[in-house]
Amino acid sequence: MQRKKFLIAYDIKDVKRLRRVAKLLEKNGVRIEYSVFYMEATKEEMSEFAINLSFLIEPEADDVRIYIIEDEGLALGNAQVIEEIFILK
Repeated sequence: MQRKKFLIAYDIKDVKRLRRVAKLLEKNGVRIEYSVFYMEATKEEMSEFAINLSFLIEPEADDVRIYIIEDEGLALGNAQVIEEIFILK
């Protein structure tokens, strides 16, 4: 399966849930900003990850978004180049 690049952003209302979500994302991805992570995975792996993530959030209060990165985009200023990030799995 082909690995894809994903951007995950979240807004979690409860501190306990926030810690759990952040911990799961830190295990699987690279923090880009406080509540934004970069991950590489197959669509199947991301599907499984999203299911696990869904057990940690409260759908009525929290907001989690997962985007597939289609191109490299534009980085200005002091932005990190994602290709230079070393990911251990």
